[in-house]
Amino acid sequence: MRLLFICPDWAGLATPIVAEMKRQGHDVIHIDHRDLSTFRYFDSCHRIIAKLYKTFSGKHYKRQALDHQIQHGLHNFFIGREPFDAIIMTEPKLFNEQHLNILRQHGKKLVATLWDSLSKAPDNALHINMFDHVLSYDSQDCARFHFTKINNYIDPSWKSAAPYQACEYDVFSIMSFTSERYKQAVQFLDKNPELKSNLIFYIDKPGKRKYIKDARIKASEQLFLGAALAHEIDNARAILDIVQGQQAGLSFRAYESMAYQRKLITTNPHTADYDFYNPHNVCMLNQDGSVPLDFIHTPYQPVAENIYRQYTLSAWVEKVMQEISGGTLPPTALN
Repeated sequence: MRLLFICPDWAGLATPIVAEMKRQGHDVIHIDHRDLSTFRYFDSCHRIIAKLYKTFSGKHYKRQALDHQIQHGLHNFFIGREPFDAIIMTEPKLFNEQHLNILRQHGKKLVATLWDSLSKAPDNALHINMFDHVLSYDSQDCARFHFTKINNYIDPSWKSAAPYQACEYDVFSIMSFTSERYKQAVQFLDKNPELKSNLIFYIDKPGKRKYIKDARIKASEQLFLGAALAHEIDNARAILDIVQGQQAGLSFRAYESMAYQRKLITTNPHTADYDFYNPHNVCMLNQDGSVPLDFIHTPYQPVAENIYRQYTLSAWVEKVMQEISGGTLPPTALN
């Protein structure tokens, strides 16, 4: 199939997906979000003007500027190009209705593969009924809105370079900061003082650093991706996964644990519903929050190959292509 894949490429996130699509015989063009929208304020005066504009008009200056950039970028991109069999995107919230109509003119099908639940990223639902196919990792969203269930995936580059018992830390975690997550992380450390933990919160604004007062927890203004993330995972025996809100789908922490053969400590009760679940490898945190010492210090038990294969990137691409080719009814309109 001739495909257009629209996805952010932080630290090469989209690169292996595009490579796998091509390996499976598809003609693929990738657009990074930054290729379509690169708005920046010129100076502090520009910011003040934008705030005044919002005050008097009730409209967001930056959002309008971004929308104009995206519309102009899409028009330029499609000049002289043949229609695509499918246009696939991971964050529909980037586009407004006008943008999606432009995409519709140049693609036989619009496809969304959601990497966030709608409870976490509700803006992805704004125009979701304009899509021919919607795939989601969140089982609750799938049940409610008749999306197609799809797992996230294991990147083929994720390989452990260090023996399990040689790790410096017992537990590692990197997660976006929220006050509730921080509270749970502190409780985890209080309940498990014997574990050597390396917990890091990503903060998108320097001002959030003041909320991280516990000396046992680090803060970072830099995302841990690619080789940097691999190094940290490889240096711990277990990965801590504290889910946000009512998330029902598995975060990438579960897939990283399988790939790097590291144990998983999680607050997500739905993990036990998956066929890779093994109590020797996965510790479900209950209200007590404590982790048995023998859980950390007994060897990881590799997932059976036939099960592991279902969670690989190649299986993910096959599932998306099967959905596009098979043809299903549009998702139920959100109301």
